[in-house]
Amino acid sequence: MSKKKQRIKDLIEYKEKLESVKNGIDVTKGEKTMSGWVIALIVIAAVIVGLFLLTFLVYMFNLDMKLMAAMEPIFLKHYDKVERDEHL
Repeated sequence: MSKKKQRIKDLIEYKEKLESVKNGIDVTKGEKTMSGWVIALIVIAAVIVGLFLLTFLVYMFNLDMKLMAAMEPIFLKHYDKVERDEHL
């Protein structure tokens, strides 16, 4: 019987330790997490900075005009095929 009582006593102690650790995790979890608003603001700020950098690179390297120069033959080919009314 002594072993059985000791085993029960150990299980009770283990359960108490587990509950105290669980309560400690709950307390520290609340202190370490950020609110949803803060995360949303950080994401919005990152998107705005990313879009600014993208447009800045397009401006610095004149990528919009380089793209138009590459697409000009395609536009000219289409424009030459368009039917025109040549009446005066």
